[in-house]
Amino acid sequence: IRRVEVASGAVTTLAGSGEDGDADGVGDAAEFDGPFGVALSSDASALFVADFCNHKIRRVEVATGAVTTVAGSGAKGSADGMGDAAQFYHPYGVAIS
Repeated sequence: IRRVEVASGAVTTLAGSGEDGDADGVGDAAEFDGPFGVALSSDASALFVADFCNHKIRRVEVATGAVTTVAGSGAKGSADGMGDAAQFYHPYGVAIS
């Protein structure tokens, strides 16, 4: 997950190792596999990422780069539920309320 500083054009990595995987962690200890849709929390403290190939929704803390899985078991499906009881099939976008 990359950050672009609009004023300067500087690009930095906020989270993710660049390797495919599904590890939660901080900064480059975290892994994604096809991050697609991104939504910013209303207070701009967190990004929510649709992790396409992992079938999960991930949260990235903007201040620290800490990544946690919010929802999705990793198995393909369409089950409603809380946390890892929920299932997604290649989530492409994410919206928060």
